[in-house]
Amino acid sequence: MDESAKSRGRQATLYQWGAPQSEPMVVTRGSGAVVFDDQGNAYVDCTSQAWSLNVGYGHPAVLEAARQQLERLTHVRTAFDTEAKLELSAKLAELVGKGEDYRVLFTLHGSLANEGAMMLALKNRSESKNFVTLWDGYHGRSFATRAMSWPHPENSFLHFTGNTVRVPQAYCYRCPFGLSYPECGMACVDFAERAIRASSDGPPAALIMEPVQGNGGQIDFPLPYYPAMAEMAKRLGMLLIWDEIQTGFGRVGEMFASDLYGVKPDIVTFGKAAGGGFPLAGMVARADLGYFEEGDFSLTFGAFPVSIAASLATIRVIEEEGLLERCRAAGTRITAAMKQLKSSYELVGDVRGPGLMIGVELVKDADSKEPAIAAAQWIVAEGKRRGVLLGEGKYGGRTSVVKIKPPMVISDEQVEQVIDVFSSLVAEASDRFLVPRRVSA
Repeated sequence: MDESAKSRGRQATLYQWGAPQSEPMVVTRGSGAVVFDDQGNAYVDCTSQAWSLNVGYGHPAVLEAARQQLERLTHVRTAFDTEAKLELSAKLAELVGKGEDYRVLFTLHGSLANEGAMMLALKNRSESKNFVTLWDGYHGRSFATRAMSWPHPENSFLHFTGNTVRVPQAYCYRCPFGLSYPECGMACVDFAERAIRASSDGPPAALIMEPVQGNGGQIDFPLPYYPAMAEMAKRLGMLLIWDEIQTGFGRVGEMFASDLYGVKPDIVTFGKAAGGGFPLAGMVARADLGYFEEGDFSLTFGAFPVSIAASLATIRVIEEEGLLERCRAAGTRITAAMKQLKSSYELVGDVRGPGLMIGVELVKDADSKEPAIAAAQWIVAEGKRRGVLLGEGKYGGRTSVVKIKPPMVISDEQVEQVIDVFSSLVAEASDRFLVPRRVSA
C-alpha cells in the first residue's frame, strides 16, 4: 500500500460508525497468529479478531475450500440445499448430538443465532413469556438479544427490551453472597431457582447461558455448577440454551464446551470461529423439538455457501492438525505463567478460563478486590505498542479483565513472547499504579 492509500485509509476511519478505536489501526494482512498493520508492524494477536480466528489468519486449507466454492456457486436462498450445507449440517449434528438426533440452522452472525434459539424455545413453550439469563451474560446486540445481555449503561433501547429474569452466576471470585466455594454448597443455584419461581409469570421458555462468559469478564464456573443448572432448568420446565458462540470450535480445548463439561443442552448456538474467518453462525437443536414453520425464520444469506465450505475445512483443520491438543497445551503454559504472576503481584487478582480462553482480572488490592481499570487499560494499550494485541472484558473500561485468547495455531515461540510481554507489563503496571507486590510467607 502506498503512502497516499495509507493516508486515505486512516482518514476514512473518521467517517465510520462502529466500535471506536482509541488508537486507530489499519490492518493489512495476517498469517497464523500474527497480524500486520499499514506501518509494517507485526502483532501476536491474542484477540483472534473477536475470538473468531481459532485456526489463525488465512489458513491455506480454509482459503482453498472457499476458493473452490466461489468458482462453483456463491449464493442460493434458504429453500435450496448445497452439498456443503448438507455435509456441514450432518457434521455439526454429529459433533453436538454425539449419537442423538439434532437439527441445524444457519445464520451469518451470533446475535441472530441466539435470537433464532429464543424463537425456537417459544415455539416449544408457547405459553411462556420470559427467558432466564445470568448476570454478566452476553448474547448479542440485536433488540431481542440485548435484553438477554448484561445491562448496558445508558441503554437507549431499554424500553424495547424486557421479558428477562436475571439471576446471579457462579462468579466465585466475586461471589454475590459473600461465600466461598465449595463450602457455599452452590448457593447461587438454589437462589436462582427461588428467584425464577418468584419472579416469572409461569415457567420461562428457556435458560440461555454461556458455559464460559466472554464479554462479561471471562468467567468460568465450578464443575458442579453446570449439571446443577441443567437439572434446575429441567425441574422448572425450561429448555437449556448454551451460547457457544465464543467457546465453540476448539477455544476451550474441546470442540464444544458441552464436551468439556459433560452437559447436553437442548439447543447449542455457535458462531465466530465457525467459518475460519468467514461469517457463519447458527444453532444445533434436539430433533424432537417442534421446529419452525415456513416463514418463521428464513434468511436470504443465512447459509452462505462460501462460509459453509470454509467451515467444513475449518473443522477438518482442527481435527487433522491436532489443534484441540495444541489449544490445551498452549493454554496450560500461559495459564501457569499467569498464576505465577498472581503469586508475585497483588495486581493480579484472579486467573480464569479453560484452553485458550484466558482472563486475568486486575485489582488494586487483594482484600477489597477493587477493580484496577486504569491498569488494565494501560496494559492493553502498552501491549499493542510492544507487539501483542490483548483483549478486555466488556468494553469502554467497564471491567479490569484482560483477555488472552490467541489462535490455536500460536507457536511455542509466540506463546513465550506473549508471556514475556505480559509479565513485564504487570511488573511495570504494579509500580505505575502503586499496587504493592506480594510478600512471600
